[in-house]
Amino acid sequence: MKPYTVYVRTDEQNCITAVDSSAFLRETEGWTAIDQGTGDRFFHAQGNYFAKPLRDERGVCRYRLTDGAPAERAPEEMDEDAALHAADESDEVLLLEVAADHEYRICLLELGMNESEEMENDV
Repeated sequence: MKPYTVYVRTDEQNCITAVDSSAFLRETEGWTAIDQGTGDRFFHAQGNYFAKPLRDERGVCRYRLTDGAPAERAPEEMDEDAALHAADESDEVLLLEVAADHEYRICLLELGMNESEEMENDV
């Protein structure tokens, strides 16, 4: 039986963001080989290589590549990433609210109204 190589892709912090095998990857630039073997674990690495999914229920990467070997990240480290991700989402919500307010004001201008006139019409 032919052996297959398992490859991973990482982000800037060396967190593993993707896993695949030589059975499916045609181009391996940007990927790091971490293991080789036979069987489904190696052939269908995306769903079989790691014991747990690559990301937890919060979307945080569960594994890190350290010295060429995958390792599960500490819960505390994952919690820090989750907190940063939540802060990023809060920023996105704020930006969307600012954009919506801006669009609302532009609509009022196009109608030839200002906010005080619009509020008087609602009463």
